[in-house]
Amino acid sequence: MLAFAQTAPHIDVAGHAERHVQPDRFSINIRVEASDPKPAKARLRVEEQMAKVMAGFRANHALPESIDASTFSIGPHSIYVDDRMTNDGSEVTRTASATFARLEDLRHFIDGLDTAGEELQIVGTSVSRSDANTIDSELREEAMRDTQRKAERIAKAYGVKLGGLYTVSDQPARNNRYDDEGIMGFAAAPNKAPPIDLTVGSLKKESSIYATFLLDTAKP
Repeated sequence: MLAFAQTAPHIDVAGHAERHVQPDRFSINIRVEASDPKPAKARLRVEEQMAKVMAGFRANHALPESIDASTFSIGPHSIYVDDRMTNDGSEVTRTASATFARLEDLRHFIDGLDTAGEELQIVGTSVSRSDANTIDSELREEAMRDTQRKAERIAKAYGVKLGGLYTVSDQPARNNRYDDEGIMGFAAAPNKAPPIDLTVGSLKKESSIYATFLLDTAKP
């Protein structure tokens, strides 16, 4: 069947759909770590910092189901002494994350953190949509319809009939490269899709579908 698709008249097209939406979920990841010659002391400092983080989550209305904290991770801590790596104790680490429904709540949480030292670090923040799965499904359907429109337009331009759909995928076929109109050309492997724009002002959601349509070369 694959050999048939490679030799039979066909069109390879890429359908695309995108949408800019306002984010309604604001997430943060926290890392707490401390080192000490005595593991118990390092663990106590981490526990104290983590208690403040969890209290801050609750005080600033983090979504309860989103709050997550890892268990303790304990390992050796090393420093350079006279150009040699020396073990000077143990390092204890925990991570935590939470999501807020309002940007203002996340900002208030961050403002209340004490990150002056090295024990508490903000690993990163991100934005998302609570209905992301629904939006992704809608964009996927729009991208599918886009492949149909492009294939029909190309077939009409060449005076042939569009046949049935042969393959469809959310990944381009190997060595296929599509131009800005979603029409396939042959070149090196395509570049990776650009990352989602995670600005607070808008969240860019997009979907691409790659389809192969057979052609009926008989004149209409």
